[in-house]
Amino acid sequence: MDALFEQLCALADMAVDGSRGFDPARLDGVLALFGGEARAALAAAEEEHEAAAGGTEAAVEAARGHLDDVMDAAVGKYRGSSGDADALSAATAAMDVAFKATTSNTRRS
Repeated sequence: MDALFEQLCALADMAVDGSRGFDPARLDGVLALFGGEARAALAAAEEEHEAAAGGTEAAVEAARGHLDDVMDAAVGKYRGSSGDADALSAATAAMDVAFKATTSNTRRS
């Protein structure tokens, strides 16, 4: 990309100076190369973003599975006491709502 900038600067200097060496077709060629470089950079950035998002979603799913296991064990342990079971059930429901909100925000990005 730096080499393209140097070529563009040289062509701009030629155009400003009114040099006979200025060729508009060469300018079109450099701009076309810029377009190709920009598209390639965008594709690479999108690929990197998708990889990061996929890794994040996998980590969230793993954390949710672990949380579900821990909460199920806790609910089972305290099932004898209805007050504790109700509190744990409410906490589980609240965490599920928070997880769903987080997951929908991750997928929008």
